[in-house]
Formats: sequence, C-alpha cells, structure tokens
Amino acid sequence: MFALRNTANNATGAASSVSSKTNAKKNNVINCRRRGQLLKKRFPSTKSRAKAKAMSIRNGPETVPIVVPLGDGSQQQDLFTFLVNNRIVFIGERIDEDSTAIIVAQMLALESEAPNEPITLYINATAGTQYCVVAIVDAMEMITCPVKTVAMGCVAGPPLMILAAGTKGERYSMKSARMILAQPLGGLSGTSVEVKLQALELNRNAKAQSAFIAKYTGQDYEELRGLMTRDTYFGAKEAIDFGLIDHIVE
Repeated sequence: MFALRNTANNATGAASSVSSKTNAKKNNVINCRRRGQLLKKRFPSTKSRAKAKAMSIRNGPETVPIVVPLGDGSQQQDLFTFLVNNRIVFIGERIDEDSTAIIVAQMLALESEAPNEPITLYINATAGTQYCVVAIVDAMEMITCPVKTVAMGCVAGPPLMILAAGTKGERYSMKSARMILAQPLGGLSGTSVEVKLQALELNRNAKAQSAFIAKYTGQDYEELRGLMTRDTYFGAKEAIDFGLIDHIVE
C-alpha cells in the first residue's frame, strides 16, 4: 500500500514537472515574441528604414534635393555640394551663426582649392544678425578670390552689405530684384542700465552699417545716416546709380 502511494506521488510529481516545463517553454516563446516585437520597434528592418527614408525624401521639409549625374560616370550628389563644386555659394535664408559658419567655410575651402578663381554669391536674404554679416564681409575681403555677388528676389538690411562688398565690376542684380537700405533691428530688454547699453550698441551697429555701405558705394556717410532713418527702396537701375551694384542680369 505504501509502495503504491509512493508510485502515485512520483507519477503526480513527474506530471507536474512536465507541466511546469511546458509552461516554461510557452512563457519563453511568449517572451521571445515580445522581445522580437520590441526589437522590431527599436530596430526596424532594412526594408522599413528604406520606406521611411523614401517617405521623408518625398514629404520632409528637411530634405536636400539630389542632382542626378549626367551620364559621364559621376556620382549623384546633393544640390548644395554640386553648387560649391562649381564655385557657387547660395545665401537664401536669414543670416545667423549657423549659416555664417557654412558660408565662410565654403569660401575658405574654395580659396584653398583655387586661390585666384572667382566665387559667385547668389543672395536672396532680407534679415540677418549684423555681427554674422560682418563676419562674411570680412571673409570676402580677406580671401584672394574675386567674389561676384548677385542679388535675387530681395536683399535688405544687413545682408545688403554682402551684395555691395563684392568685387568692383562684379556686383550684379537680377532685373526684377529689389534692394532695401534699412537700419539693423534689435530688441531691448532687462534693467534700465542693460537697456541703455543695448541701445548704445544698436546705434553703433547702425553707424557701422552706414560706414560699410559708404565704403562700397562711394556715397557720403552723413547722407547715408539720414537715408537710414527710414527704409529706402531700390530697383536694379536705381541700385546701379546708387553704387550698390555694377550690372543688371537681363
């Protein structure tokens, strides 16, 4: 009787062990599936990544257009690399620290590659930090390459200094472009002492901009200071008469 009970207990224990192992295997399978799903979410397949990339290329605002090779064996490249390889720098946004770093770096690289070959700057910008614009102008004066400037759309405020700072005889404007001579903008905040200091610096920037424009156009500095108390608009022909540009692109 005792032996039979032991046998029954052993059988029950074995069945329980088998059941535990089966449940463990099931749990492992479930856990593996869950881990697999998590891995898929964290590390999508190559096909999924390619699909996401294609969607971003079609719809994303941060995409850079691609230049397709012309069949001469060259590889495709992004549009801005293509322009720089042809010694063209395009300024088409507000000029800040980031865009200034890129523009100056491009000019320095092009000078290093061919110190006597011209660089063309296409400008369509209506705003910018004066300190950043001055950094670009200083780089233009420093490099040995002739710098051709071309106004497109509208060039206004501090970016106008870049247009006027081009190599004499190589400053152009599209026939429909507009140019606006305007004082640098700035916001004042803080304590009364801080506001006073900011106002002094803003006034210094306005004087510096007048001095730059006078230098590149041949206009009288005091007359420019008077003009810059308000916005002054120029068409292409008026800009030639004023000395901002030399030629009109027809």
